[in-house]
Amino acid sequence: MKVTSTVKKLCLSCMEEHEVKRVEVQEENIFKGIKVEYPAKYEYCDRTEEYLTYEDSLNTNDLAFKDAYRKKVGLLTSQEIVEIRTMYDVSQKDFCKILGWGSSTIARYENHQVQDGIHDDVLRKVANDPKWFMELLNRVKGDLPEKAYLKYLNKGKEYHHQNQNKYLRNPSKRLM
Repeated sequence: MKVTSTVKKLCLSCMEEHEVKRVEVQEENIFKGIKVEYPAKYEYCDRTEEYLTYEDSLNTNDLAFKDAYRKKVGLLTSQEIVEIRTMYDVSQKDFCKILGWGSSTIARYENHQVQDGIHDDVLRKVANDPKWFMELLNRVKGDLPEKAYLKYLNKGKEYHHQNQNKYLRNPSKRLM
């Protein structure tokens, strides 16, 4: 157990006001038949020696659990998916349009749902191949506001230009 902070508050375990520790502990769980370890966050009461969930700890712990699974099986983590999308400065909804996916798919992948291998492959291809991203973008040009389309196109061109030499030198050494 690693103490990350303390908070003076009404402890819901002992129902008294005192310093309650915010802690991180290594947990183990099984997801899709695979055992994974991940850091989980709780509040800890020294008086009752109990762990309690707090505010966003359920969501935080769930995401840490799913990301640990993703890492173990070789999928992109939720943060890596966010980074790919932000690389092109594209919104979640527009990214789904560009990829031809349902309107909430990226939001779900960034917030808890574990993607399948095919969607993971597509995301990696988009991260590694800005020319392909721009091809996909051009397919849905009419479905996007012109200002957004131009912004995404410029980001794709910028990213391609920045990395063009890297692709020429060693095409197998691309991102992710």
